[in-house]
Order: sequence, then structure tokens, then C-alpha cells
Amino acid sequence: MGVREAIACVEGRLHPFSAQVLDFYLAGRLSTGEFLRWFHMPNSSYLPLGVCIVSHLTPGYVPGTNQPEILNAPIRCPQPGPDCLI
Repeated sequence: MGVREAIACVEGRLHPFSAQVLDFYLAGRLSTGEFLRWFHMPNSSYLPLGVCIVSHLTPGYVPGTNQPEILNAPIRCPQPGPDCLI
């Protein structure tokens, strides 16, 4: 697996922001966690695409791991209650 297979995950054109994030990742300027955090920002449907790319570039990758801790943080409810965590 490698870059060619990872690029095959991309069908059609990417949003320019996501394309730039992918370029930075392929150049080694972003970690896997940073890539997964930023790649999907302009289009949430890119979430599985990001996982596809990472799985081809990092054979040992397990989805849900190697991501910024902020993605695992609970989200506070707008109207707090005793058990209000999302």
C-alpha cells in the first residue's frame, strides 16, 4: 500500500483546503492525527475518505486512534445538567 492507493481513494476534485491538507500530509508536514483533524473541515463527507487515505499510507492504522485528544473530549451541553455530556 502506498501513495498511489491512497490517492485512488479520492474521486473527483477535492475542496482546495482539503487538497492543501493532503499535500501537507503527503509531504510529512502534518501528523496522521493533524491530517484527520483538518482534512474533512470543508466537507464532513470527507471523514471516511481521510480514513481511507490514512489506512493506505499507514498499514497499522486503527480508526479512532492516533488522533488529537481534542477529538475525544466530551462536548458540554448548552444547558448543563448533572449528566449532560455528549
